[in-house]
Formats: sequence, structure tokens, C-alpha cells
Amino acid sequence: MALADAMAGLPSVGWVTEPSPVTRLPELARHLGLASLDVKRDDLLPGLHGGNKLRKLDVLLATPPFQDAPRIASLGAIGSGHLAACTAAAAALGKELHAHMFNEPLSEGVLENLAFVASGHSTITFYGSRFEVGLRKPALVLAPVVDGVPMIPPGGTLPAAVAGFARAGFELKAQIDAGLLEAPDVVYCALGTAGTAAGLALGLGMAGVRAEVRDVSTVERVFATNRAMRKVIEGAARWLQEHGVDGDARQALRVRIVRSQLGRGYGIPTAQSIAAIEVMRSEGVPGEPVYTGKAFAALLADAARHKAGQRV
Repeated sequence: MALADAMAGLPSVGWVTEPSPVTRLPELARHLGLASLDVKRDDLLPGLHGGNKLRKLDVLLATPPFQDAPRIASLGAIGSGHLAACTAAAAALGKELHAHMFNEPLSEGVLENLAFVASGHSTITFYGSRFEVGLRKPALVLAPVVDGVPMIPPGGTLPAAVAGFARAGFELKAQIDAGLLEAPDVVYCALGTAGTAAGLALGLGMAGVRAEVRDVSTVERVFATNRAMRKVIEGAARWLQEHGVDGDARQALRVRIVRSQLGRGYGIPTAQSIAAIEVMRSEGVPGEPVYTGKAFAALLADAARHKAGQRV
């Protein structure tokens, strides 16, 4: 309990005040041969354009240098949910956002997020690709401050933000203890910049949940390695210790990177991810094909191949 209280006492803007609900899918679980299938609905978190980026920004923007900065900057694709969340966060805090955006293929949700960023208190610098970012302005991925403005890296993956997502592990443990879902054997999530996956593995492990985290890669192998994942987990654990939480990276759950759903590359939907979100929608759960769709496609593929009876 003391550890959970310490996690609840981390610096916070105050945006995450209630647990996101859990949707149970018993009929689909039976169809797939699973003991149970539950979806943590961070899309129903209040404000900031929906999605789980709220958890990261809630802690990150309550800490220096972002806390007192009148302007913040970040980098992402034109359809980045992270940049959309940063746009909403900047508006809520009376800040300005400088959005550095690189091109990605158009798919469901991309134009919506782009329009949201463009309509906010934002200035936009456009780059033709991720590689053009590296050639034109490498500081965007290497430096904590760019042009005098504090820089949030892609996906918001800084130790404070990852620690913010680790709080979700304790939130889920409390929902398990309350009987809202069964303790899972396997947890699936999408893997991009590793912040969500690392925070979830660390938080669940610290909270005492024993499961395997399967991180379904949405980026090329060079951007998603076990070594990089470990570095993100260790950085978050150190940050927690510095802020009075007795956490240890060795408590993090086992993470398995799944690479079978990437397809032709980042930002490009696959036939499997498009089919997966249609299955989700038939169950009343929304999704998009670049992240959630690929994670759910991995679940469907595993269920077709592996032993029955797992709680997911």
C-alpha cells in the first residue's frame, strides 16, 4: 500500500484522477479459446484528445523544465497522437507548442490528428521523412532543448513520462483486486518509442502483477531493441527512486518484443491490422490500424497458434 501511495504522490498536473474502465469481451474470448479477454480503455480517459499519452504528460509537464516553460516542442509524424495530446496539453496550460512533424502514409486517424495540431496553439515545421529530420535537425532527437525551447522526444518517452505510465500498472492491479477483471497471463500493447511498454512492464511488476508483456513493434528493428527497452525501464526506475518511490528495474515484468506485425514499416497499416480493428469495432471497442490494430492482430495470430486458456 505504501508503494501505491508513493506512486499516487508523484508530481502531477492532475489530469488522471480516475481509472480508465475495463471492457470485458467474454464472447470473443470464447471464440479465440482464451479464458478471458479484457481491454483497458485509455481511449476513455478525459481530455487531451483521448488516448494514453495523457498518463505521460500528466507527470512530465509537472516537472522541470516543462513546468514553467511558456513554450514546449516535440517531434512526431503528421498523424501523431502524441503531438495531438501535446497540442491539447499546451492549450490547457496556456503554453505554445512547436510541433516538428514528418510525413507518414495517410491512414485512418492521420488527417484528424494533423488537423487537430494545426488548429491549436501550435507552430509547425514539416520534414519529408524521419530521415530528413536526422539530416536537417538532428538536435530534435538528441538535445533536451532546441532553439531555446524544452524538447519532448517522440512519444514523450522521458523517465518522468514513463514513470507516469508506470502508475497505470498500479491502477490495473487495483482493478484486478476489485474483481473488475482477472489477473492476466499476457498483456499486449503496441511498441513505438517504448515509453508505454516500459512503463507498463515496470508498473505492473512493482504492483505485484505476474504476467508477460508482449510489445508488438510498430517500428523497424533498429528503433525497437531489447537493450533500448531495458534502458528506458532503468531510467524510469532511477527517476522514481529520486522522487521517493522504492522501485527497482529488476521488478519489471518480462518483456517480449513481437515483430511479426510491422508489415512494410512504421505508419503503414497491414491487412491484418485493418482486419483486427474491424473485429474490435464489432465488440464496441474503437481502434486505429497503426498501433492498436497491430497489437490486436498479434493477439489474434497468437490465439490461433498457441495453447488455449490464457487470460489476456
